[in-house]
Amino acid sequence: MKKAWLAIPAMAMCMGLAYAPVASADEVFKFEDFFKMADTNKDGMMTKQEFMNAAGMRYDAMMAKWKKMPADKSATMMKGDMMTKAGVKTFLDDWKVYSGS
Repeated sequence: MKKAWLAIPAMAMCMGLAYAPVASADEVFKFEDFFKMADTNKDGMMTKQEFMNAAGMRYDAMMAKWKKMPADKSATMMKGDMMTKAGVKTFLDDWKVYSGS
């Protein structure tokens, strides 16, 4: 059963991961690029911790991008260091823009 739960993050990535933390807003990040970045020990597999670290970097990149936006636009996405509901939706929708590997 535990192995089935570990497959969920992998399926989520396959179904729609678009941007990496290091990618610019206009640059589409491919699945293989994300996997290579997240697979820090280069064993060809991704642990839950590696996935969480990569997702955390993506979160940080989105927050940094929104902090640079004018206050009236960023207010719908974030408040302080937290994402609003609209911000989380945008964050997840950006991952769905995945263009394939």
